[in-house]
Amino acid sequence: MTPDEIDRFITRAIAGEPAACARGCHWCCHQLVVLTCREDARAILDAARARLDTAGFTAFETQVREQAAAIAALGHDVAQAGRWTCPLLRDGACLVYDLRPVACRSVFSPDPECCRAMMEADDFGALTPAQQALATRIGERSFRLQIAINDRRPVDGAKELRQWLVELLDAGRNGER
Repeated sequence: MTPDEIDRFITRAIAGEPAACARGCHWCCHQLVVLTCREDARAILDAARARLDTAGFTAFETQVREQAAAIAALGHDVAQAGRWTCPLLRDGACLVYDLRPVACRSVFSPDPECCRAMMEADDFGALTPAQQALATRIGERSFRLQIAINDRRPVDGAKELRQWLVELLDAGRNGER
């Protein structure tokens, strides 16, 4: 599925549900992002390279490598409890919004304050019961959408975004694609 096909699929699946997500609202851009398709990671890396100047791409690569190493050192299960500002987040917006991962495309919320609370809370229990209920619905819906999309396209295995990007950066240094 192309990014446009994925967006149309999600739009049909969520028809009529309110979404407050908009440019500048980036509370969900501070967590781990799992990709299941190597070509998604390749497209993201190629777009980042094309959209950033040399210094910007060097800073991006450094951030990706540092975060990937820190996540690997902690392990995914421990790391997912932390806040990880996405290396693609620039001035409150996604550098590759048109190519953003399925995990990002599938998350939307009717309440940005709930998203803020989720990202700022040290644990789920710190949220109000209403926020816990909404956060659970957001997560479950996102997970169902991701599964439905991955059932319709090739899947290479689940890896965190930064891990995919480091692998692709290293492959590029070795002359591989």
